[in-house]
Amino acid sequence: MLNITKLDYYYNKVYIDTSNYNHIHLSMGFDKNYIYLTLISIVSILKTSSINTYIHFHILCVNFKFKDMKKIIQLKRINKNVEFIFYNAKQAIYDFGERAKKELRGIGEYTRILAPQIVNNTNKILLMDSGDIIVQKDISEIYFFDLEDNYFSWILEDVAGNSIINYDKYFSNYFYPNAGICLVNIREFRKDNLYKKAFFMSKAYLTISYPLQDILFVISNYKFKFMPLKYNCQQFFDNDKQMKKKISNTKLIKKWMKNQIFSPYKYSVKEILESALDPVINHSYHNKITKSKNCNYLSLQWIKYAKLTGFYKIIKRNYPIPFKYCKNVIYSKNKNYD
Repeated sequence: MLNITKLDYYYNKVYIDTSNYNHIHLSMGFDKNYIYLTLISIVSILKTSSINTYIHFHILCVNFKFKDMKKIIQLKRINKNVEFIFYNAKQAIYDFGERAKKELRGIGEYTRILAPQIVNNTNKILLMDSGDIIVQKDISEIYFFDLEDNYFSWILEDVAGNSIINYDKYFSNYFYPNAGICLVNIREFRKDNLYKKAFFMSKAYLTISYPLQDILFVISNYKFKFMPLKYNCQQFFDNDKQMKKKISNTKLIKKWMKNQIFSPYKYSVKEILESALDPVINHSYHNKITKSKNCNYLSLQWIKYAKLTGFYKIIKRNYPIPFKYCKNVIYSKNKNYD
């Protein structure tokens, strides 16, 4: 394990007393090719964090060099209440690497399965997708969600039966999660050897569509708790006018209601609308912002946070579409979708 917390403090010449802060532990896993998109997600977390929140950011590195770590560490200039801790993810590469080579999603998702196994000094950790989330509010609201004695907490997937692992198909149609935002009970995870179970599960199935959530769903044995939909909103990547129309014509509501017919957990109409209008996290699950030709509030937020990463020119060169289509747009902060 590579832990450079001391180097982190030395590099920034910062030391603060964190005893009176709310401490939260987050984890992302990715390789150096995904670093610029992930910087934008991290900036959104740091900018929306409460002044009373101290963030321990556990990053599982794949093919990182010191210069890659420095790109992340320098974000402490945005919010000093954060500690970046880096881990060499070679164990995950060793356990899941051959499988990851055959899949489009690569090793990044598998590394997050390792996080609850190796992160210490906390009984809870929030696993997050890297690079396709924009956080809107203080993320501690999610972290302090009550897990009770469950292994995981996540949202119910909006497309029933999204997985093709064919595990207990009847039930998976109505229980299947989206684990892009996943709160983990570390104590229970280790007590029941879930990492070892994840390893054997990955060997047992010929096809895994979504490595993280497929594997966690199977090994959970339904010992999980659904969290509010606003913690992982995935619905809207159109322009602002189209968003408003989609919400008002209730197709979104009808879709959710249909998928929830046989589910013991149901999102109410009020909760679905709250997720759409006032989310804690926007998760660009279907159409990533970098590929969308619609300029909306999310695109403009994404550009704003890209400017704060310190690598604006590189991001603009590598991902030109949102910059092109938002070039002449002025967004009013007072605009809403009521």
